[in-house]
Amino acid sequence: MRESEARQGTIGAVGQLLAQRWVDVAVIATLVVVACVPLQAVFGTARLAVAVVGGVLLGTAVAVVAAGRRWGVLPVLAGVLVLFVVFSALGAPETALGGVVPTPETIGAVGRGVVTSWKDVVTILPPLGAGRNMLTAPYVVALVASCVAVTVALRTRRPASALVVPAVVLAGSILLGTIDVTTAIPLGLGMVAVALVWASWRTGRLHANRWPGVAALVLVGLVAGTGAGLLAPPAGRLVLREHVQPPPDLHDYPSPLAGFRQHVKDHRDQTILTVENLPDGAEVRLATLDEYDGTAWSAADPESGTGDYLRIGDRIEPDLNKDLTTATMTIGAYEGVWVPTVGKPYDLDFRGPRSEELTRGFYFNRATGTGLTTVGLREGDSYEVLLDVPPHPTDSQLEGAPLSDIALPEVVYPDVITTAGQLMAGEASTPIARIRAIEQALQEGYFSHGLEGEAPSLAGHGAARLDSLLGGEDPMVGDEEQYAAAMGLILRSLSIPARVVMGFEAQSGGGDGGPVELTGDDVSAWVEVAFEGHGWVPFYPTPDEDRIWQDEETVPQSVPQPQVLQPPPPAQEPPEAPPSDRQDVDIEDDELEEDAPLPMALYVTLGAVGALLLLLAPLLVIVAVKLRRRRRRRNTGTPSARVAGGWAEMLDAVTDLGVDVSRTATRSQAAGEIVGTLAAPPSKGKKRGAEPVDAATVRADALATSADAGTFGPVPPDEGGAAVYWKQVDASLSGLRTAVGRRRWWRARISARSLGKARRRPGRAERR
Repeated sequence: MRESEARQGTIGAVGQLLAQRWVDVAVIATLVVVACVPLQAVFGTARLAVAVVGGVLLGTAVAVVAAGRRWGVLPVLAGVLVLFVVFSALGAPETALGGVVPTPETIGAVGRGVVTSWKDVVTILPPLGAGRNMLTAPYVVALVASCVAVTVALRTRRPASALVVPAVVLAGSILLGTIDVTTAIPLGLGMVAVALVWASWRTGRLHANRWPGVAALVLVGLVAGTGAGLLAPPAGRLVLREHVQPPPDLHDYPSPLAGFRQHVKDHRDQTILTVENLPDGAEVRLATLDEYDGTAWSAADPESGTGDYLRIGDRIEPDLNKDLTTATMTIGAYEGVWVPTVGKPYDLDFRGPRSEELTRGFYFNRATGTGLTTVGLREGDSYEVLLDVPPHPTDSQLEGAPLSDIALPEVVYPDVITTAGQLMAGEASTPIARIRAIEQALQEGYFSHGLEGEAPSLAGHGAARLDSLLGGEDPMVGDEEQYAAAMGLILRSLSIPARVVMGFEAQSGGGDGGPVELTGDDVSAWVEVAFEGHGWVPFYPTPDEDRIWQDEETVPQSVPQPQVLQPPPPAQEPPEAPPSDRQDVDIEDDELEEDAPLPMALYVTLGAVGALLLLLAPLLVIVAVKLRRRRRRRNTGTPSARVAGGWAEMLDAVTDLGVDVSRTATRSQAAGEIVGTLAAPPSKGKKRGAEPVDAATVRADALATSADAGTFGPVPPDEGGAAVYWKQVDASLSGLRTAVGRRRWWRARISARSLGKARRRPGRAERR
């Protein structure tokens, strides 16, 4: 009966509160929901709306019930926590039964997401989707923000203060969003307009005859804000994901082009990669390389402006085109971090037993179309790529197209590059004409991998190798590695935006959807140039494989010569021993061998001593500050000031012992308080107090009388008098230490009570 009455009372109180304040609750909750709208571009799923609206309803319910029942902080926190767990499927729907009923996996996922989902929001490539625990961050924001905002609106004297919470949520949503969001300004202006109208109505400042003017202002503000949002340049917007550089560090991975010849040599007839449903004529991209340091072409860091390597969320591209193709890639005799892709990838899903591990370590660069997994690929790994193969533009289409203005990293040019580029480009005027002239000039060279039975051709594409390729007396001989590297540098020296791509080129097949096996003989490299309106266009500077260099010089035949008995070689003198004999060398080796690492016990000891010093550091600082204060009082100022400093030193010593001296007491009265407090038993109210001591040996009254004479007397003390007084202070402190005991005295030495006391102002006589 009592429980039923209590329940009815709760329902009645909450219902009465809602009947009176439903407008406040509705406005605040709606503003929180609207403030989360910029996150839609990040997640790209309708489940975001479910998570946000659900979190706002739960937080609002807790706040209303708590306001109706007058709950304190702890019951409110408990209610939020219970609802957070019960409805945890809002934060991790794919782990719940039917996306609604939470499982232990769901609770664990949202529990981890409270800590980790924030980092994922700014380090994973949008759209994030609803996988794993991605929606935990917006779910938590909506739940907590609505609870706090509604509580402030219902339980404080200034309900308008609740508007701060939606404003903070909107700012956070913009920072966690993407740079392409154009709704930030109109949303902000709309929220400001609604907030002003509600705050004016709540405070009674909005009259009936002002509604038309207010509506007109709101409409004008929304239109102006929308226009400003659409016209605002994206570069002026601040989002966290554009300033967060997540792993990996590309310097940790060697350039794949540096191992080009290794694929041909070790896996020439061995399957490296199998592709099912490969579009006809499509190349397989392994890595895009846009930085050259004089040794090798490599993938540039994000700081160079060539895009970030980010973890992907639900898919690589937020918007999917029609007529996309799904290709299945199966790894063969390939080991490396670079993930082969085809065309323009829109999505990539790993399959097999290592799928989760590979997905966690997968990063993709949209600007270069290159992906890598930090755990590395190995034989048997498989994944599906949702892709599109854009058609290559013709020369007639590129004839009048300008080059794209793209920021590329600086490169190191070998000496021969600039000269060779000017000679190859000739009198070509348009960009496409110059590119084709350079491509055709390089194709006039000869092809060779430098393997057994082929023309000599050194591997690598460093500065020395390119100098010998382009500037030597011998004709150009090399393979895709050298020709692509050379053309990329030549184009860059002519201010043409170019980059080198390494991948695989299928010899035949791919149009019927069957499997295509790519071997080491299919590895290739080419050059891409950026044209305005056409993107990156490929060019192939490598000569045909049937262009083989033949050395036409006749080799003289060997003519046998009659054998002639040669005199025996002269006897060689034994080598002289170096100044340092073998014994000295052995001794040095022994000394080097004795330079062994320190034993683990020493490291443990040093660590323990360091930890102990770290713990004692605050106490050591207190003691050092007191010593410095004592030295300053004893040696600084006039003799009268030093006498007053001696008495202050006595007061600070008893203060650290727990004696509180009245601020208004004279020195004589303070001396009586010191002796009386030290000799008094602990009060009844205290569970434990200091034991009474005999403070007669302190002679505080004599010390106070001498201090009064030294500061207020007709004859000020001299240097000797100040020194004598400090000897009395030392004697009094020694007697005090004996009276209170060694343990209590040392506890007082490390006490900070006297350091927190306000400094006593010197009297008029002291100042004089």
